[in-house]
Amino acid sequence: MGTKIRTCAASAACALMGAQMAFADAVDTPHFRIMGLAVVWGADAADPGAGVPIVSDFVIDSGAGNSAATSGDADLIAGDVHTLITGSLTPVSNSWSGAHGAPMILRRLQGQPNIRTDSNGDGVMNDEDGFGAFRLRQNSDTNTRRMEITSSFYVASNTAFSIDAVATPLNGTTTADLARVRVQLRTEQSGNDGLPFGGASQFPHSAGAAGGSQANNRRLSTLVPGRRVFRGDQRTAAVRGTLSEQSVRFDLRYRYGSGNIDLSDGAFEVEAEVVYTVYVP
Repeated sequence: MGTKIRTCAASAACALMGAQMAFADAVDTPHFRIMGLAVVWGADAADPGAGVPIVSDFVIDSGAGNSAATSGDADLIAGDVHTLITGSLTPVSNSWSGAHGAPMILRRLQGQPNIRTDSNGDGVMNDEDGFGAFRLRQNSDTNTRRMEITSSFYVASNTAFSIDAVATPLNGTTTADLARVRVQLRTEQSGNDGLPFGGASQFPHSAGAAGGSQANNRRLSTLVPGRRVFRGDQRTAAVRGTLSEQSVRFDLRYRYGSGNIDLSDGAFEVEAEVVYTVYVP
């Protein structure tokens, strides 16, 4: 946009000089732009006990591409977001350690319903859980067939965005082990996990909670080379509001699906680091 202004030095001089009038050009080019951006928030790795979420990724659209590797986006905050146990502000890194394990179900008990060993509902089995004595009968057993864990992070945006994921096996886990783990990605539009979110938001895909997800019970091993797991088609911000009000929650569910694990199989661990990269395609 340009504005060209032509002026004469003085009206009297203009009348006298006639054809010898002098002109000056002033070229002005105002340009306003609101760039596409995505704000990603989750747990504070530097202060994990605080229970206060932190924005660790502030991504602006400074390029164009089909993947996180080629998008050219710039992240204005060094470091990464750390996920939270779904429905809380508890960092996943705090919850999974040598003293924490996956929940299981005690079933076919005498005269009482099944017992889920995650009694406090925090997604893990540890020394904070507790339940009453239970009676056995001949076929009483443990069930880990649907052994699963969930975690989450949040995104607020003024434009559509995509998410790529890369999984890396850790601590002796192999890619073959990750083939036994299924991953699912879904979106929760609003709620209150200790901080209300989503009151001014919309789903980042027009098809709703499962819209745009390309991780629908996909084997975790397929993410080892990296691939897109979400592609949105609209911004999360629906109306005016705060960052948290314009945010949605991305829920990640990991399920170990190799059948029921018997006590005779002993103790074991399957561990991976999965990095989810948010970008504007």
